[in-house]
Amino acid sequence: MSSIPVQLDYHPLFSSPDADIVFRSSEGTHYRMHSFVLRTTSGFFQPMLSLVGGSGSSPDSSSEASPIGLGENDDVLKRLFAMISGMEVPQWDSLDKLEHVLHAAEKYDMPGPISTIRSAITAPRFMEDPLRVYAIAARYQWEEALQPAAEGCFAIAIHHQQYIPILKRIPSDDLLRLIDLRRERRDAFLHAIDHEVQFTSGNNADKCSCSRSTDHRGWYALKLAVYMEMDKKPIVRNLDDQNWEVANKCWSYRCQCAKVVYDQVETMKRIRPCIERLPTKLRPRI
Repeated sequence: MSSIPVQLDYHPLFSSPDADIVFRSSEGTHYRMHSFVLRTTSGFFQPMLSLVGGSGSSPDSSSEASPIGLGENDDVLKRLFAMISGMEVPQWDSLDKLEHVLHAAEKYDMPGPISTIRSAITAPRFMEDPLRVYAIAARYQWEEALQPAAEGCFAIAIHHQQYIPILKRIPSDDLLRLIDLRRERRDAFLHAIDHEVQFTSGNNADKCSCSRSTDHRGWYALKLAVYMEMDKKPIVRNLDDQNWEVANKCWSYRCQCAKVVYDQVETMKRIRPCIERLPTKLRPRI
């Protein structure tokens, strides 16, 4: 009695009849791949194919009937196999998809896809989630991606509860590098606005030009508010925002002679260079 041919559901991009290895995704889709491609691009499959004798010939009945099952879904395998086959790869539309493919490339020891992802990780769409990019770059020690990701993190409060799962993924040294840089910026800014010459009105002048004593509580409150804000997000914003009550009180404070004590425009003009000089570079890796 003749055997019934095996009918498999193949992905249209990976259904070449002369390919000799058949894989099955976690969703049941099958992929025909050339063993030569796998042997030359994957440190995982190279020894496996050497043992089973992958030769580049058309698949026999045993390979059709017993495909190699993989744990990844179709979206991951389609992108991964496209990368190693020199095919066009769709644009990444989420960091989740990129990370799933990266994990698969690491699992199957595929340096080509890993290097491609390494080049893509700092794309603007991914830098919208800088702490996660930082965690990925830290895991793989991609220093060129760590620096822009660290700078992107200036605008977020990384100690917020929502970021705890990501922080746990960052190796301790790289996590300390990020925290050290943030604290360095915070302390450097406080030191800058404590300068008695640059900010004489609040830090040095005890009297108004009318000889009346001035009350600097508004200025001190503003500095404390900025310090607390930078402890959460080490990037200076909204000092002149009319919605920030402590800033409004500082700018509106007047001496008894009706003179404004703190010139908002002049103060901001002096603060901006202080911001520009704040440290931005991560310390070298230990």
